[in-house]
Amino acid sequence: MQDFVEFAHGSAGGLLGTWVKLPSLETVELLGLAGFDFVVIDMEHAPHSLETAYRLVHAAQAAGMAALVRLPDCSGASVQPLLDAGADGLLVPRVTTLAQASAITRKMVFSPRGERGLGTTSRAGRWGLGDMSAYLERGDKQCLRMIQLEDWQSLDSSADFAALEHVNGIFIGHGDLMLSSGKRPDSADVRELTRRVLDTTREAGILSGAAAGNAADARLYRHMGFSLVMVSNDATLFGAAAKDLVSEARS
Repeated sequence: MQDFVEFAHGSAGGLLGTWVKLPSLETVELLGLAGFDFVVIDMEHAPHSLETAYRLVHAAQAAGMAALVRLPDCSGASVQPLLDAGADGLLVPRVTTLAQASAITRKMVFSPRGERGLGTTSRAGRWGLGDMSAYLERGDKQCLRMIQLEDWQSLDSSADFAALEHVNGIFIGHGDLMLSSGKRPDSADVRELTRRVLDTTREAGILSGAAAGNAADARLYRHMGFSLVMVSNDATLFGAAAKDLVSEARS
């Protein structure tokens, strides 16, 4: 299990990751062999149970990648078990208010500053065999607490979210932004908003994230200076490769 936040801050050119939609340990291992730096196990848009997410966290870390999890919603019910599972951080989808962001990230920080419960006998605590101070240090300082801002108003107010005590990352949800605003990620207005949010994260000293559908957009976000860049997902990667192979074989 890596010290992920420090690793991401110190990485030149940004870290490259992808979404995990398939409940397959073998697929996760292949992503590690392919060279991804991290994966995000997607509980919002894939039917992963807590037990499945737990196994995928372990598989990703065993394959040499950091393991993040996107929560199914911003209620916070799954925060404790996922952190106990040893996840390197959590992404919170569809955050729209400061109160939401503050409440759920507070659940990711140990008492008395936050509300996370002590779980040294969990995987995160090395099943009770680890050092208590190292467990607390990693939990508070090396756990990514990244909120996803996905509408224009929230993104325009990104500086207010970045100033919250326990938020240490902002992820731009370009897909839902397109639905609500009608503007594509490559439009001039969205590109300018993206740069402003990125500047905000730099000024606040927190991590930034964005997702791309293809390698060209991933390169763009990496060159812009995003800390974490997602590209495609395991299901699409498999499906596209299978479709291309079938098409080539039938041609």
